Amino acid sequence: MIQATAVPGEVLAAELGALVRDWGLREVRPRVRQLEEQGDFPRELYAQMGEMGLFGCVFPERLGGNGAGFRALAKVAENLAWVYPPLSAPMNLQAATVPLTIANWGGPELVERYVPGLVTAELLGCNAMTEPDGGSDFLGAMRTRAVRDGDDYVINGAKMWITNANVADVAVVYAKTDPAAGHKGVTAFLVETSTPGFQTTRVPCRVLGKLMPTNSVTLTDVRVPASHVLGAEGQGFAVAMNAMDYGRLSVAARSVGLAQACLDAALEYADQRVAFGQKIGEFQMVKKQLADMTVEVAAARALVDAAAAGYDSGTVATRESSIAKYYAGEVCNRAAQACAEIFGGAAFSDELPVSIYLNYAKLWQTGEGSANIQAVLIADDALGWKDMDRHRTPLPVMV
Repeated sequence: MIQATAVPGEVLAAELGALVRDWGLREVRPRVRQLEEQGDFPRELYAQMGEMGLFGCVFPERLGGNGAGFRALAKVAENLAWVYPPLSAPMNLQAATVPLTIANWGGPELVERYVPGLVTAELLGCNAMTEPDGGSDFLGAMRTRAVRDGDDYVINGAKMWITNANVADVAVVYAKTDPAAGHKGVTAFLVETSTPGFQTTRVPCRVLGKLMPTNSVTLTDVRVPASHVLGAEGQGFAVAMNAMDYGRLSVAARSVGLAQACLDAALEYADQRVAFGQKIGEFQMVKKQLADMTVEVAAARALVDAAAAGYDSGTVATRESSIAKYYAGEVCNRAAQACAEIFGGAAFSDELPVSIYLNYAKLWQTGEGSANIQAVLIADDALGWKDMDRHRTPLPVMV
């Protein structure tokens, strides 16, 4: 495992990024078609990533991490997405959203019991926030209920589009404990998926391949100890906003990595493919596409790095992570579209990853806050109507 002690953060981030690329070129890209055809969850790859320390960037050694920081986390997420988009999902679930939510809001016993296992991938996590009627309005439309019963809470309800729920060991679950209190009536719970009444059903998503499973979750009389409340009862909104800050940084970095993969593939193809007696890279329209992709990817990467640097300075960078997520998502979609246009009909071949790039670009434009929602938040903040940092919470000392 790489240690952060004697190496500046920026240098270590670059070294971790290079480590990911080397590993991905050696262990993943040659096996992608085989892995997709088999369709099994790539648990051994998760274990390798955990062993390399990729999920521990923002955690201290005592919790299984390496203390490399958020810039390193972003660089790892970027390069995992460059290797193959589905394999960057754990940079939310194993490195940010789930373990940081536990670290920030869980009691000491929960932190010690679950965070090290998530960071090393001995445990797998999922974030059960969205509901069938929810989406961006997951709080207003939330129907999942939790009722106090002695020393426990009993949870009933359903969640939808929950990545890795079918293989997870633990889940962060949001439920209404006081339906009449609006967003102040939401509570977050840490739930072991082996608990009776916790059931998952795989949702087929052919366009996303088979290596990042998404699921529906049904909770029927799921009994959770009161000690597994994250934060306090009624504090779930703050917990969720805090989790989404981290998630947006990770998704933004992953979008940059995917956009870079699109650019690299397009550059290689434009330098090889011959049409009308010349390489297609000679055509001015193709040059313009390649130039725009190059500039926009660099700009998106700079925004992600600035947001990550804010986290490393000890501040939860809500505004910065939202801006980075919004712009990186737009850039990623434009890059994927341009890549497909440059490849032409070949973009739809299973021999090439271009169609996967297209589909994941659109997915990440929506996940952790859709593009439209981000645009509204950014505009309201710019107008001075709603401060994007109004829900900001301090980072814990351990991070």
